[in-house]
Amino acid sequence: MRIILTQAQVLSFIVALGLSLIATPLVTKLGLRWGITDKPVEGPNESGQSRRHRVNAKVTPRTGGIAIVLAFVVPVLWFSHLTLELKGILIGGAIVFVGMLLDDMFDIPAVLKLVIQSIAAVVVISFGVRVTALTDFLHGGFFELGAFGIVLTYLWIVGITNAVNLIDGLDGLAAGVASLILLAMFFFAIFKDMATLAALLAALLGSVLGFLVFNYNPAKVFLGDAGSEFLGFMIASFSIYGTLKLPTTIMLVLSVFALGIPIAETASSIFRRVARHQSPMEADNGHFHYLLLFRGWSQRRITTLYYVVTFVLCSIGLVIALVGAH
Repeated sequence: MRIILTQAQVLSFIVALGLSLIATPLVTKLGLRWGITDKPVEGPNESGQSRRHRVNAKVTPRTGGIAIVLAFVVPVLWFSHLTLELKGILIGGAIVFVGMLLDDMFDIPAVLKLVIQSIAAVVVISFGVRVTALTDFLHGGFFELGAFGIVLTYLWIVGITNAVNLIDGLDGLAAGVASLILLAMFFFAIFKDMATLAALLAALLGSVLGFLVFNYNPAKVFLGDAGSEFLGFMIASFSIYGTLKLPTTIMLVLSVFALGIPIAETASSIFRRVARHQSPMEADNGHFHYLLLFRGWSQRRITTLYYVVTFVLCSIGLVIALVGAH
């Protein structure tokens, strides 16, 4: 089993990384100028609802997602041959990005955010990116899903979009975890000769790593919902696309392992809020990373823990996926 990189993959990563390193400081200044910022305040907002806990000690722009998208799009348009399905994913990603950028600017209602995510997911599904069957690992063959495959694809895309956003609470946390997930998906795509998907993943990885230089503690800029939800949406959509190129759905197995922390955070958040008779979409401070922070852990110690756990989960998922797809 050899790793053979194409010119498009290498250039996609290098160009995206370079553009991200250049664009992130620029959008940081624009965020301050436009007032798209996180302010270090806590307590109820104007509607009496609890705010998400803020860890920044000063006003910090949340425009990092703009730099990531700009750095990602340029090499994709230059180097990658886009199938119809990939075009659908990019259109869906654009819908999420624009919608969540509006949220960063104007703080739109949670229901409207869900509507935007749903529209983007439906667009991706309508372009043919969907789970049609699940592999029967015990007896061989497949379970045909029929219409349920559309429902499963929708829930996966919307769920992972929000899951990545949920862990975006500390400096460098979501971007670092997403980078490790993208790296695992990239290696899998390389091993299974999915060259175009690998080039897209390389471009997205480069754009996130360039941003992470400025987002690691102490962060100069945040992802914002536009950045975190764009990342979640693209990771979810690419993982589904990967199942279209293989005779098994083993790509999803890798994704489930790699996304272990965001999935666990999402499940625990839903149960916690429902138990408190709160809306599952209402923000709170009960996430595991916040609990560690309240117990005196530093942000760097918490992010290091998350990186290590994610690396282990990605490694396990990658091994299982490669063995299962052999």
